[in-house]
Amino acid sequence: MKDALITTLRNRNTGTAEFRKASDLLAQILCAETFAKLTNTEISVETPVGKASGLSMPDDVMVVPILRAALAFLPAFMQMMPDVPVGMIGIARDEMTAHATEYYRKLPANLPSRAVILDPMLGTGGSVSIAVNILVSEGYKAEDIYFTGVVAVHEGLDRLAEAIPLSNITVAVIDVELNEQKYIVPGLGDYGDRYFGT
Repeated sequence: MKDALITTLRNRNTGTAEFRKASDLLAQILCAETFAKLTNTEISVETPVGKASGLSMPDDVMVVPILRAALAFLPAFMQMMPDVPVGMIGIARDEMTAHATEYYRKLPANLPSRAVILDPMLGTGGSVSIAVNILVSEGYKAEDIYFTGVVAVHEGLDRLAEAIPLSNITVAVIDVELNEQKYIVPGLGDYGDRYFGT
């Protein structure tokens, strides 16, 4: 199913409504995959006929979408964990130089012990590196920072894996390369523009 959703997102003829639907479904899948990495507390519960062991839902976690495209993924995470605190980081990329700069930051007063950065596209890794550095400056250890995205290239993955464990990174697909303008190829275009219809 994940591959079919990616195909829909890639298709240049996919309209806004269909793009949003595919994105929302994919976000639920990636959210579940991310939370599986965060779930590590074994618990025992009483069933109607006996005892069973299992894992608890993750807690003490914050999600941090990188504005604006990552807002598309936020509802899936909030639906799966309704009380999850949400931090926001705004990072703009200069289209001429591909250089990223922070322009907004709002984090919860009481920071949970782990954080999940959301950003659909992982190209050069510039934006997510800024987000990781912000969280580290707030006291997070690298092993407590996770990343969830849709499309990545090795350049961005390698850069991010220098900052956080590779096992903490969840993406749906790894593409071939970046072009001269630092856009992911074949990619799917500007995620935020396509999701928000702008």
